[in-house]
Amino acid sequence: MDDRTLEQLSAVIEDAKTGFDPDILDHWYYKIIEHTKEEVPLELVKKIGYVQDPILPMKFKIDCSKRAVPQLLNAIEHFMPEMQYVTQLYFQKVEEIVEKEYKDFKPDKADKQ
Repeated sequence: MDDRTLEQLSAVIEDAKTGFDPDILDHWYYKIIEHTKEEVPLELVKKIGYVQDPILPMKFKIDCSKRAVPQLLNAIEHFMPEMQYVTQLYFQKVEEIVEKEYKDFKPDKADKQ
């Protein structure tokens, strides 16, 4: 391996590490949630948010009204091109999880708990 290839590989690794950082993820969650709030009816704004786990800083909980899920997914897609590659992968997985829970959500189950 020559020096140039090694430098490029090192840059890729550093970029991957910086894209998967709790502060960076928090930044993107904030932007996504704020964008979502701008796109939903006023009565749903207070039903949208996120919380970063204080003990496990890579763990986030999204609170979102079911009626706002499409706007949340659109916000993720809106910001995806601006994210670093690793951050994009992370939020693609978030999208998958949100979509699955959205499809699997049954209001009658939630009322019985």
